[in-house]
Amino acid sequence: MAIGYGIIFWGINKIFTFFKIPIILWGIFLVFGFDYIKPFTFDWLKPEVLIANSFFTPYKITMLLIISAVLLFRYKKIFFFILITIALLIPSPKIPSPPLKINLVTTYVPQDKKWDKNFIPIEIQNNFAYIKDAIQKGYDVVVLPESAFPLFLNTYPNLMQELKELSLKITIITGALHLKNNSYYNATYIFENKKVTILDKHILVPFGEYIPFPFFQKEINEIFFAGASDYKTSKNFNTFKIKNIPFINAICYEATVEDLYKLKPKYVIALSNLAWFYPSLTGTLQKLLIKIYAIRYQKKVYHSLNYYPSYIIN
Repeated sequence: MAIGYGIIFWGINKIFTFFKIPIILWGIFLVFGFDYIKPFTFDWLKPEVLIANSFFTPYKITMLLIISAVLLFRYKKIFFFILITIALLIPSPKIPSPPLKINLVTTYVPQDKKWDKNFIPIEIQNNFAYIKDAIQKGYDVVVLPESAFPLFLNTYPNLMQELKELSLKITIITGALHLKNNSYYNATYIFENKKVTILDKHILVPFGEYIPFPFFQKEINEIFFAGASDYKTSKNFNTFKIKNIPFINAICYEATVEDLYKLKPKYVIALSNLAWFYPSLTGTLQKLLIKIYAIRYQKKVYHSLNYYPSYIIN
């Protein structure tokens, strides 16, 4: 990814230098260009993350005002202060919470144990403990992370039945694998009033869940992923309702995809397993990206994670 972005920056810089394009256009390109340039379908380069945790509201117009202010500082300092003041005055939206008590579970299962057959029974036991604890504390909904049940959950009728029984007392949302028509899906399972809804992931992680090349997919999977096949996907992003309140479903990488936030529901429930990336800044960057989209599209996000603290973004 870094090499891909590096080549893009080098090429754009050569073009701008050769044609002596004004530097302000570089700033405009930086703010808007990477909405359209996505190497290997990966689009985590969003300059708004630089101000996501600042006094500025992380809109594109805010970023453009700040870049313009910096470029004008050496020529007319008054313009710098005017533009920065305007940027500071842009308000953030406020989204009311749904009338539900939602418990976000944080798990700490290392990746080398996540799929260990000897450790899976312990994970399952812990998951039921989290659910029963949320029931005792009076929550309406409990949310477990992506692949909290590290198996094809729909092929284990006893587990499914036990979760259905508990769903009479609390709505259970959890990540697990889904086997359908001999194909593999990364899915969210929703148990409510003894009914189950399975929502398959729509956008996969490039190189993590699928190979974004039209060729050599089988060979790359053979070399790097022990011959595992790419996951399959649902046709669209998924929405669901809890007690008639609509939510958007997001599984890990999907929570950083802008198109997901264009859906109508105001609330997002996201599940992630970030043990793959520990220790790294991936969890922080993912949170900043979610924050800029939540603010831009006026959403409230409930995010349950493995190996990084769960959180709510308003």
